[in-house]
Parts: sequence; structure tokens; C-alpha cells
Amino acid sequence: MDYRMPLYIQLQDIIIKKIEEKKYLPGEAIPSERKMAETYGVNRMTVKRAINKLVELGYLIRKPGAGTYVAQRDHKKIDLSYMNAATGNTGVSAMLRKSGMNTSSKVLGLGEITESKYLNYKLALGKEENVYGLHRVRLEDGQPFAIEYTYVPQKDFEDIENFDFSKVSLYDYMDTKEHMPIHFIQNLVICEANEKVAELLDIERGTAVFKIKYQGADKDYNVVEYTKSYMNPAFAEFRFLAEEK
Repeated sequence: MDYRMPLYIQLQDIIIKKIEEKKYLPGEAIPSERKMAETYGVNRMTVKRAINKLVELGYLIRKPGAGTYVAQRDHKKIDLSYMNAATGNTGVSAMLRKSGMNTSSKVLGLGEITESKYLNYKLALGKEENVYGLHRVRLEDGQPFAIEYTYVPQKDFEDIENFDFSKVSLYDYMDTKEHMPIHFIQNLVICEANEKVAELLDIERGTAVFKIKYQGADKDYNVVEYTKSYMNPAFAEFRFLAEEK
């Protein structure tokens, strides 16, 4: 190895080349950190740093207790770059529809929430009004890629508890009530997955994930949705352009 360049970067390049040359196949486990350290004559911290970076970039996926695997990179990614595009904002659920991904949902919980000053503020509600919360894990081909904590005004969706949102699209349901979100205010940051997020996304604690918060308003600019989402970056990408002066 060339010791003029950081060793972890060289190891990253070696692993990427093996993936591109199909020596490491999608869904296949790569050698252990100990084995890689022995093979390339580096310490395990160097291997760990290289692997962590490739997990962030979406080349690899860690499965707690099972090892590190080559990601299925032929799946379609959600492009988060257009969340605030001049052509029109769009929420994550709307982007999922446009992505062509084969998605499904696992409902973690659905119920009425009372006396939440924070949620009432986010949904522009009076202090006496109630909120429904819908918590879901979103999956592509059975693999979790996002957690969504969604809140809607009870007054607009009084029969929401009658629907199974593992089978019914939330936005289809909202559309039948003429409160489909089409205007959005959003915020995206990168954070480390805590224990709960890591467990639900089947990733290691501390893995970098996208954290997205957004408010959605209907055609009449009534706020009808507040959602907080955590997304595995192996299934999404965010790009920005820097203009030359």
C-alpha cells in the first residue's frame, strides 16, 4: 500500500474496486475486520474507519451480530436534493411515490394525542384541539429504510383509526378527505442513529442517517401534516450545486 495516502482511504478504494469488479457481490458478506487487517497489513481501527465510511456512502450495510454486507446498490434511491427545488417542494411520502421504489409500511402505532403544545403549534391548532399520531417503518422489498412519525389534525381525519396503514396509503386516505399535502416546509440534517433508530432500521448505533422534519399544507394552505423521519442514506441521496463566481 502507498503510505503517502491515508491507509483507510486506500482500503476504501480497494473495497469499492472489488465491489465494482463483482468480487464482492450484492448481499454478500465481506471479510471480517480482523481478516482484512491481516490481509492488508493494517490495524483494525484503519479497517473500521474505511468500512464506516463505505456504510455512510451506501456501498456496505452493517447487520448487528451478523457482519458487514455489500449493499444492493441497484435499487432506486430517493433523491432528497429536490426537497426545496424551485419547481415545487415535496414531502418524503410524495417523493417515495415518484421514486418507483417497491415500498411497504409496518405500523408501529396509531392513536389520539391530547394536550401537546408542540404538536399543536406545528399543526397550527388551538390548544384544545387533538392530534392523531401514526408511527411507521417504511420498507423496500422488506428491508427497512426509513422511520416516519406523522401527526395530523383530528378534526380533519376523524375516522383515521378505521384504516390499516400497512395496506392503505396515508396520502390516498388524505386525498379522499380533500386534505392532500401539496405545500411543504422542510428541514434536513445528518445525525447519528440512536439505539431505537438503529434497531428499527437494522443498522449499527451511531450510523449517520438523514433526519427530516416537514410540515405539509393542503391546497387551501391548511397545515394537515407534521412528520419527523429518519432515513438510511443507503436508500437516499442528497446533492447540491455550487455556482462559480
